[in-house]
Amino acid sequence: MDVIRALAIVAVVVIHVSATILYRSDINSYIYKISIIINQLSRFSVPAFIFISGMGLTLSNKKELGYFAFIGRRFSRIVPQYILWCLIYIYLTTKNFEIYSVVYDVVYGKVFYHFYYVPLIIEFYLIYPFLYRFIGKKWAVITSFLLTFGILIYSHYFVMSDDMEWFLERKNLLDWIFYFSFGAFIGENLDRFLEKIRKYRRIIYVLFFLSIYIMLQEAFTSIRVGKDIEYATTFLRPTIFLYSILFILFVFCIQWKENIFMKWISYIAKNSYSIYLSHAIILYYFTQYYINNSFAINSLQFLVKAFIVSFISPIVINKAKNYL
Repeated sequence: MDVIRALAIVAVVVIHVSATILYRSDINSYIYKISIIINQLSRFSVPAFIFISGMGLTLSNKKELGYFAFIGRRFSRIVPQYILWCLIYIYLTTKNFEIYSVVYDVVYGKVFYHFYYVPLIIEFYLIYPFLYRFIGKKWAVITSFLLTFGILIYSHYFVMSDDMEWFLERKNLLDWIFYFSFGAFIGENLDRFLEKIRKYRRIIYVLFFLSIYIMLQEAFTSIRVGKDIEYATTFLRPTIFLYSILFILFVFCIQWKENIFMKWISYIAKNSYSIYLSHAIILYYFTQYYINNSFAINSLQFLVKAFIVSFISPIVINKAKNYL
C-alpha cells in the first residue's frame, strides 16, 4: 500500500500546482496543454487514497487488531492534525474565528479547497461496521461499482435538477463508495486477487494505457467545445473512474523489490498525511509571491518550482516538529 499512498500524495500536489497554472493560462499555450495532461494523469490520487483506506481497515480486521483499535489509532492520528491545520489555515487566510463558522467549516471540510477529503474519509470509517458483513462478496462490489458509475454518468453527461445537485459535491460519499468497497474487497481476498492480477497483467496494461488515451481525449474535447475547466478536469467523471481503477490494478501488477527507491517510497508514504494537510497553504503563499513580484505563473519554471516547494516544505516542517 505504500507505493499507492506515495504516488497518490505526489499526484495530489501535482493536481493543485497544475490547476493554479490552468486558471491563469491561455488554452492554446503549451504550458496549458502540459498542465492538462499531468493534471489528468494525477486524478487517480483521491480514489487511490480511499481505496487503501478500505483495504487497510479490512487487513487490520483480518490481523485481529479489530475495528475499534484501528479506528482509535487512525482518529488519533487524523483528527487532531486536521483540526490544528484548519485553525492554521483560518489564521493565515480569512482570520474568521467566529465559533459557529469555524465548527461548520471544520466539520464539513470547507476551511480550504482540499479539506473535503478528511470528513469524507471519516464518514467511510464510521460506516465500515455496517459494510463489513458484505465485504468479500462479489455482488457487493458489483453493486457499488454500478452505483458509483451510474451516478458519475448521470451527473456528468446529463442536465440535473437543483434537487440532484448534491451528487456533484465532492463530499458526497456515494460518488466514492466503490473505491472504498473495492479496497475492502481486495483486503478480504488479497492472495486470490494477486494471483488473478498476475495472470491477466498484459490485458490490464493494455486497458490502462487505453484509459489514459480516452481520458485525455475527453478532457481536451470538453475544453475545445467550450466547457469550463472544472467540468473538463473533475474527479467526478466516468473516464476518471475507469482510469483510477486501472491505475490501481496496474500498480498491483508490478512486482516491487526492496531497494533505495522503495525506501524513499516508504518515507513519502509515511509523511503523506502531513503533506496533504499543509501543501495547499504553502502553494497559496508561493503563488502570491509570484503574483506580487509579477513573475509568470503560466510557465514551466513555476510548475517545477511550485511542486518542489509545495512537496518538500511539508516534509521539512514535519521533520522539524520532532525537535520541538
